[in-house]
Amino acid sequence: MQKKLQLLTNLQALDTKLSSIEKAKGNLPYLVNEFSKEIEELTSELEVLKNDFDETKKDLNDSKTTIDESNTLLGKYKDQRGMVTNNKEYEALVNEMAYRENLVEELTLKISESNILLENKKELVDEKKTILEEKIASLAEKQQQLDAKLSETADEENKLAEKRNKLVAKIDKQLYNLYDRIYRSKNLIAVVPADEGHCGGCFTILPSQKLSELKRRDSIVQCDTCSRILIYSFEDEGK
Repeated sequence: MQKKLQLLTNLQALDTKLSSIEKAKGNLPYLVNEFSKEIEELTSELEVLKNDFDETKKDLNDSKTTIDESNTLLGKYKDQRGMVTNNKEYEALVNEMAYRENLVEELTLKISESNILLENKKELVDEKKTILEEKIASLAEKQQQLDAKLSETADEENKLAEKRNKLVAKIDKQLYNLYDRIYRSKNLIAVVPADEGHCGGCFTILPSQKLSELKRRDSIVQCDTCSRILIYSFEDEGK
């Protein structure tokens, strides 16, 4: 059991060093991740806006084409009006001219409204483009800072990770699972000293029976309050 306790102590020491390296990166990993997600979302939004803008522009051009075609037809109809030989043909021609005149009027109004709409959409697209460019620049800056930080600590982090893997391989799986569960739930601190008669994690005073159990080092002892694994140092044995 003494060996198991020593392995857990060593594991906590390694994890503390790895955690310190991670903390040294600050919020850079978070910012890089957030900027990446925002850029992805903005890119999708911009694509939708561009498609909408293009669709409005196409609709506008179609309306202009239809007006040109209608005006051409109206010119022909006016020329044909004097050559109509019966009332039925004349009435059909007049109705077609009225339809085309109304269509030109409606599309002219629609074009006016579409131009305003198109301008608003263009402004929105330009605004999103500017925001996207700013986000991309911010991402590049934070990524550069993170890469620099990673390059500073990469060797040390890799060595510590290698040591940790070897150490974990020596620890009983059930015991490691206990450690890992506590480590993740208790602010990355699973193993704490109890040399001063209290838990080194939550500082709860330990009863004498628990202290005696700790000094025997023949079992895994956990704090009744925070569940952390308690360790009694060998150099304090004479206390």
